[in-house]
Amino acid sequence: MDYIPRAIERNLRECLKDTPVAIITGPRQSGKTTLARHLLETLKPEGSGSYLTLDDENILTVARNDPIGLLRNQPSPVIIDEIQRAPELIRTIKLLVDEDRQPGAFILTGSADLMTLPALADSLAGRAEFITLCPFSQSELKQRPADRQEEHDIIHQLLSPSSDFTPPPGSLLELDQVISAIACGGYPEAIQRSSNRRTRWYRSYTDAIIRRDIREVFQLQKLDEMAQLLKSLSSISSEALNYASLGKAIKMDSKSVQKYVAALENLYLVKRVPGWHRNDLKRAIKQAKVHFVDTGLLCSLRGISAAAIKADRNLMGSLMETWVCSELLKSIAISDQDCQLFHYRDKSQREVDFILSGHNGQATGIEVKAGMTIKKEMFATLEMLMATGSIQRGIIVYNGDKVLPFSEKLVALPVGCLF
Repeated sequence: MDYIPRAIERNLRECLKDTPVAIITGPRQSGKTTLARHLLETLKPEGSGSYLTLDDENILTVARNDPIGLLRNQPSPVIIDEIQRAPELIRTIKLLVDEDRQPGAFILTGSADLMTLPALADSLAGRAEFITLCPFSQSELKQRPADRQEEHDIIHQLLSPSSDFTPPPGSLLELDQVISAIACGGYPEAIQRSSNRRTRWYRSYTDAIIRRDIREVFQLQKLDEMAQLLKSLSSISSEALNYASLGKAIKMDSKSVQKYVAALENLYLVKRVPGWHRNDLKRAIKQAKVHFVDTGLLCSLRGISAAAIKADRNLMGSLMETWVCSELLKSIAISDQDCQLFHYRDKSQREVDFILSGHNGQATGIEVKAGMTIKKEMFATLEMLMATGSIQRGIIVYNGDKVLPFSEKLVALPVGCLF
């Protein structure tokens, strides 16, 4: 497959101009190595720079036993792949950076949230910038140019009270295209395969992560239970996360379940979306919801194909909600806006799928509807939150083909507008 430009590349290039260490994190097989090596080829003359992968057992052994000898004479920029396998290197990188604070000296990649490794979080404070690379977004798969993606910053538009949401050219999607995108997912290796081959790839992928990363990085030993937990989580993606119920299903205590779910989140397989609560929302429930970061992996775990979704549209609601969550997370990662994603649910069972909250207090509520028809009453909870001043705008994302303004600050958007 030819190199497909990544939207995060712009952020990474800016980072390398003024920061000694760039750390690219994200799930295994999301394209971190490809991106880093592409940058190495374009930033330096041919033959410059160096690449070390800690998946090579020989290099890993040297990294653990003689980190200074391994790194001191490497030409920069030095790419170190899967840094979580040898945290011992972090202290050496700090030493070398403090000797010479050359911008762009190191590009580290990791398939775990490296902020969970105390040695890295403490040692590289002020010396490193973290950049998250998820599987391909829909914009990337459409190969929309980077400057066009920057212009169409959907996060900025969602948080702005005056956006008109004119659909970008080619952004509107037919329902069959939405279903196909959900079933396929965004992993570079998966999107090249047929449906059957893709399922086999996802099966091998999850098995490799459980057998290696869960044991190596997090020192967790209950690998069979982890496989059961991942499958159980797939059945509740887009639903409230109840550790006790999950534990009962796989015969594990709730504290252990919580620890194992955290490990899966740190490996970027799932995302816990916290409950939205404020002082003016007395009845709000803080319980988190869980979503998979990639819907292709989710569908594989559940044994769902595109044909199955077309045959049973009842499957579409939760899958589409998780798909929108995934795309929002990817958009947040490349946006200049500092924001977080929440959901809302209260004791009266009123819900909003997502609350996009900006650092300046602005917040937008987003509901996901799998249908093609929108009615005014679908905005009821969004209107309630607007009336309390908790959010400034309410949006419904649906499978239609028109932008439908229901009031100045309530609008229904075709799902393609997010891309």
